[in-house]
Amino acid sequence: MTSIFDVVESVKDGLLNLGPSLAIILIVLGGIVYGLSYVQPANVRGKWQSLAMGIFVGGVIIAAIVGAAELIAQSSLTLLT
Repeated sequence: MTSIFDVVESVKDGLLNLGPSLAIILIVLGGIVYGLSYVQPANVRGKWQSLAMGIFVGGVIIAAIVGAAELIAQSSLTLLT
């Protein structure tokens, strides 16, 4: 049976492997969608811009979580012991 420490370590490793690429993809995709919003009619431009900003902010949040993954894992291990 795996311990909680192994589970936390595997989640941290998965985040560190997948997170940076996902963050960059979301940030670039948000920029592309924002740029494409300017070729849309005025009545839907706001929807596209809102979507783009949401994608961009999601990428930034993922990047912040990945950057702090080691600290988050260390804090959770000290709380569990």
